[in-house]
Amino acid sequence: MANSFSDGMIDFVWACWGVVGVPAPVRRPIATAVDLEPLIHITNEIGSRDRRLAAHAQAWQQSFPELVSRTRLKRLGGSPDVAPVLPDRSERMAGPVHLDVLAAAAVQLRVRSALGVSARAEIIRQLGLDPAGTMRSASDLAQLCGYSKRNVEKSLAGLERAAWVVRMRGGASLRWSLANHAVITDLFSPMPENNLSFLALCRILEALLPLDRYRSEAQHVRSAAARRVLEEQGPAAEWGSVRLPAPSPGVDAWEEALAWVDGLVESAL
Repeated sequence: MANSFSDGMIDFVWACWGVVGVPAPVRRPIATAVDLEPLIHITNEIGSRDRRLAAHAQAWQQSFPELVSRTRLKRLGGSPDVAPVLPDRSERMAGPVHLDVLAAAAVQLRVRSALGVSARAEIIRQLGLDPAGTMRSASDLAQLCGYSKRNVEKSLAGLERAAWVVRMRGGASLRWSLANHAVITDLFSPMPENNLSFLALCRILEALLPLDRYRSEAQHVRSAAARRVLEEQGPAAEWGSVRLPAPSPGVDAWEEALAWVDGLVESAL
């Protein structure tokens, strides 16, 4: 088991970069669609703990900048510019990166290669990940796609003109779905097994990362801190379809949260 939250996250982030072509130590199939900008953001957060991971991630971005949304990365709180790779022995020995778009988890790369890096592409990706018949409001799509609601509404109008999406009124708001789910998803197949939001997952992981500083605290102190963070991340878990641990009273919530992070690689198989 990992000794810290950062250690568990590093293993998971390595696996995610391996999906898109980074030569990860162990290649693992991921059942969730990898989302580049949240992946870049969390890599920047933990990169100082694994310089080889940081170097590979930066090299991939420098090799394929046309597949990264600088606008979206900035909205997530990250720098829109790729930091230069600082050479050292481990980084020089890492080997070249390449582009891999074949895995189900790399569906975003296939969509972006066809439709460009835009809110329009993210809407198609998200509606394609949802089960057929799922209706999403513009607000839901803005949250899940990481773009402004105004941008999403404008993109939906264009997609409707192209007969890629249809709308209907659900309650007080308009809701949208793919016009022909089977046909459109077949264009970008294979699709991942689940529609968990990678964006929500990364936000939760970033919120858990500061819990490392409680590692040497008394059990009741670290448990209270972890329980508070888990409760605060409940809304993100709900809209992102992420199943967070719910420690019972008296259970060390810090250990439960750490075990959950450490198990992400295996649970994503």
